[in-house]
Amino acid sequence: MARRVKPKFIPNPEQMALMPDISGNEVNGLGETEVRRSSPIYWQSPELTPFGPLMSWFYNQVPDDDRMKAVQNDRAKTLAIEIPPVSPIKQQKTPEEWTDLVKEVGLQNGASIIGIASLRPEWVIETYQVPHKTVIMVAVAMDFEELKTAPEIPAAVEVIRQYDRGHRVSRALATWIHQQGWPAISYGGSGNVPLLLIPPALECGFGELGKHGSLINRHFGSTLRLAAVVTDLPLITGDADGFGVDDFCINCRACENGCPTDAIGTAKQMVRGKNKWYVDFDKCLPFFNENMGCAICLAVCPWSRPGVPENLIRKLAKKRST
Repeated sequence: MARRVKPKFIPNPEQMALMPDISGNEVNGLGETEVRRSSPIYWQSPELTPFGPLMSWFYNQVPDDDRMKAVQNDRAKTLAIEIPPVSPIKQQKTPEEWTDLVKEVGLQNGASIIGIASLRPEWVIETYQVPHKTVIMVAVAMDFEELKTAPEIPAAVEVIRQYDRGHRVSRALATWIHQQGWPAISYGGSGNVPLLLIPPALECGFGELGKHGSLINRHFGSTLRLAAVVTDLPLITGDADGFGVDDFCINCRACENGCPTDAIGTAKQMVRGKNKWYVDFDKCLPFFNENMGCAICLAVCPWSRPGVPENLIRKLAKKRST
């Protein structure tokens, strides 16, 4: 059977005129063999990145849609909520007790998963400083029925809705930690976040990195959106979780074939000293900007379908044992 030919994507010339001379792959450190802090490239203040004009262009493409306006208004209300100052009375508990409480508070406020990792310097973007030593990771799961419409409006609305949810969870956690007398900073998963979120999510046990460059979780597949809180509250860190994603992704081509711009490669690449799955930034960005954030790769990922991850894990485990 002949392979389906993708329709050729032709970027808007107005957008392409804003492309900087430097490659986004170069900014990201593609091919670099030494570990370093990442450079700001997208979702930061426009003046910090050569791709700032493209970010501004992207925001101007948001359609005049009531659903989009509603979730944007909800997120603005969440961001306007003030986190109270740190209580002068510092509560004392064991790290184990604090860890159980943090996870309980996070889940009660809407998180799908809560994890904890010790903050590594290379996770902090080079133009920022993060004053605390521990990062509490928050994951929220998207509705697959909405996600699978990508790159149409319902999927984009769902992405914003879940980022708002992540902001609400992270702000609730920071508020609660302040009430216990400990410092904390809420970093929701969108807009000027000073640290990379996928590396600590991998470190604390949220899952493995998929070929599409996003997390794959053993329960929620590729549907997760992330947020974070940094703090000095004494906590117990989690462990990485491996269940065979690499073996699966090497042979699966769902996201690779689904990508409209062939931005997803067949093999891992070296990026700032790490051999990892990597999505070509320069190929991905134009389509992303013109299609409300795209998310096709997540929608077509077999791990995203409800009920599928557990079956895939069983099959991978059986394959490894034979």
